[in-house]
Amino acid sequence: MTVRGTSPQARRRARPRLLPTVAAALAVLVPACIPSEEATLRRGDPAPAFTAIALEDGNPVSLTDYRGQILLVNLWATWCHPCREETPYLQSVYERYRDRGLRILGVSVDLTADSAAVVEFVHEFGVEYDIALDPEAVSREVFLARGLPTSVVIDRDGAVAFSWVGPIPEGDPVFIEGLEAALAR
Repeated sequence: MTVRGTSPQARRRARPRLLPTVAAALAVLVPACIPSEEATLRRGDPAPAFTAIALEDGNPVSLTDYRGQILLVNLWATWCHPCREETPYLQSVYERYRDRGLRILGVSVDLTADSAAVVEFVHEFGVEYDIALDPEAVSREVFLARGLPTSVVIDRDGAVAFSWVGPIPEGDPVFIEGLEAALAR
């Protein structure tokens, strides 16, 4: 960034003061998005009671609405860079497995004021799976999410099949094996 009317020496002196400010801002913002090593829900745990608002029609949507299907719940936000990177892969997973009973519920933890950004995000990435709004971020507590994105696969009986903290790498064999196992049960 060049500031008009300042000498190169003045700009060099200003840089060191700017770096601590930028570093402090990143220290506050980045941990909210980057996953930690802490586990979320574990296999066999009952799916938590959770309800959010469907983006499509504004009606409540609950995990019990998906009983009898394999449900991948994905907590995300429009401002989360790893979430943005993961979304095209989740869409491809949905397209590949929906005929075998997989449903995906993407739960946006964006603020109510950012609902237009959620709609834009869904259109930008061509998301066809269900999206719910959770502006109070209740889902982060309910699913024991320690970062975004966080995904939890719930089996047909309403129990946790497995959890994933952080973005799911495209084609990850552990993820695919876990998903295949859940679909086979």
